[in-house]
Amino acid sequence: MTDLTTPTELALSQQTEADLAVTVLDVGHGNSAVVRDGSTCAVIDAAPGDIVQRELDRVGCEHIEHLIISHSDQDHAGGGPQILLDPLRTVGTAWFNPDAKKNSRIWERLIRAVHTRHRRGGFGGHQMLHTETPQTLYCGRARLEVCHPSFLMAGTGPTDASPTFGKLDTNTVSIVVRVHLEEEPAVLLAADMDAVALKHVQENGHQLSAPVLVFPHHGGLPGKADPQSFAKDLTGLVAPRLVIFSIRGGLRPANPHREIMAGVRLAAPDAHIACTQLSVHCHEEKQLVTDRHLAVIPAAGRKSGRSCAGSVTVTRVEAGLRFDPPLETHRSFVDSGTVASPLCRLPIPGPRKAPDIIGLEEVADGT
Repeated sequence: MTDLTTPTELALSQQTEADLAVTVLDVGHGNSAVVRDGSTCAVIDAAPGDIVQRELDRVGCEHIEHLIISHSDQDHAGGGPQILLDPLRTVGTAWFNPDAKKNSRIWERLIRAVHTRHRRGGFGGHQMLHTETPQTLYCGRARLEVCHPSFLMAGTGPTDASPTFGKLDTNTVSIVVRVHLEEEPAVLLAADMDAVALKHVQENGHQLSAPVLVFPHHGGLPGKADPQSFAKDLTGLVAPRLVIFSIRGGLRPANPHREIMAGVRLAAPDAHIACTQLSVHCHEEKQLVTDRHLAVIPAAGRKSGRSCAGSVTVTRVEAGLRFDPPLETHRSFVDSGTVASPLCRLPIPGPRKAPDIIGLEEVADGT
């Protein structure tokens, strides 16, 4: 079982260029993660902006082994064209699945960027990605396991009606990746998976357990499903010690949703919870906070004074996993009084009361 060390056990000064790590980047409202073994990198989702490229520059990455775009929404795919067309880096394979329903400028730009980069060179091409993909995706000593969707669902794609699945939303077919560091599960990147996707994962027997869960859809509502039940079910399957919500501070409606947070805490009451930026549930938008507790990693909320945990790096070391910023540092920031009313510190809700059942009196048959 993976050991999660306390910050004092492993000094951050031990970090080397050969780190085997996953960095969950603060990109505001969106998702982006960089998996790396030294300077060998993979990028999973690319939100708009320059945060991903700044992180790749910081770690000296000149070649992206894998670029995975989980689905076609702008907050996951918007930075894809910029990465693909960057002349300073080569790209191995771009992995994403078709979305015939998506008629957006950003999705068209991504497809055209693949075409342009293929003609320009320094690119291995594009492929679909699903649980039956025959190739095992490695990034040095990191393995990227695809937990969802199946080929049947990925091939069907988002649709209003299909013989097998009925209606499929873009979020439902999100690519869910479990990152293994030296063959130990480390981080589950859940994209925007919803309750339909979670049921499909369970039916197909895929494991989701990981010490770190990047919660899907930024902690927003999971489609038509009950948010607390969805969060409780997913968190129970993952059994994380750290749950990360990738959000933009000041955004309304505010994430993470209160019922999502309740479900997470019911399923994993001892888990550490970290939002990349401060939710308006927790802190007044106009009250800026210091960035002294953040890791020295690019983070979108740093300049705006909205950072909570900022960008978080999970590094594999001999004794287990190391976090930057250390969990204790983030805990002290949240508990210091700087954050007005942290949602993750509210009392864990009790079980829901079953609704009263009012029965109809039996009427004796008088015949």
